[in-house]
Amino acid sequence: MNNQQKNTILTLLKTDRMNRDYTNNYWISYKDYLNPTDDFTDFCCECLEGKREYVVLIEKLIRKDKTAKIFVQVYGLEDKDMVITADTLIVFSKLSLDEVKQIFNEPKDIFPDDIGEEIDFSQPTFLIGDSGELISITELSHEEQSVYYCWWD
Repeated sequence: MNNQQKNTILTLLKTDRMNRDYTNNYWISYKDYLNPTDDFTDFCCECLEGKREYVVLIEKLIRKDKTAKIFVQVYGLEDKDMVITADTLIVFSKLSLDEVKQIFNEPKDIFPDDIGEEIDFSQPTFLIGDSGELISITELSHEEQSVYYCWWD
């Protein structure tokens, strides 16, 4: 994740916590968030080397659906280490829910706790772009694609 993205997400998460307003959702491209060399991000308690296993699953899905878009939904900030945390992937794909489940449930050691179709977009949701700008998910085209979540606990 680059410095502009880091500054944006830190500001947003701190502001939400200070205001006790947790209505907004924030997404970051999986490539930026799951960078195995970036210790600023934590996915399912995996700070560095463990991220690669998730990237392998995502790449397998992308080989089956070259139009797929995958994001990480950020949910928290650990102050002491200044690490942002997440445990949910958001998947825009032409694949069926069963095909997505098959891909993500294949590994016996990192399979998600829940996979389903995301149908409720009532909460404000923003993608944090490459230069730290906020992009409303309403601007993300998902025609002919379903939107799924993969959640690890």
